Amino acid sequence: MKNDKEISIDAFTDNEKILIDQQVKALITKSGTTPGDKQLKEFTKEAKRLVMKARLAKEKATPVKVPRKPRAKNLAASEVNDFNWSASVNLGSRRR
Repeated sequence: MKNDKEISIDAFTDNEKILIDQQVKALITKSGTTPGDKQLKEFTKEAKRLVMKARLAKEKATPVKVPRKPRAKNLAASEVNDFNWSASVNLGSRRR
């Protein structure tokens, strides 16, 4: 069964609310008739769905930035979990 819950207008930003109004006007002009209360509510519901769909697509397109781990050189001694002495000795011999 299809979930037809209406999205709350509070879930949208001010810019998105303007987009919803524009979508409603576009749907009204597309229908070509003066909508009644019930049809206006359906147009509003459809406009909210379209704007939310666009927002989710935009958020999905821009992935969340993952913070990089600091390099081992920059860590304090208490933050180092797995210290490899042989790698440290090899690194020290390369720098000479």
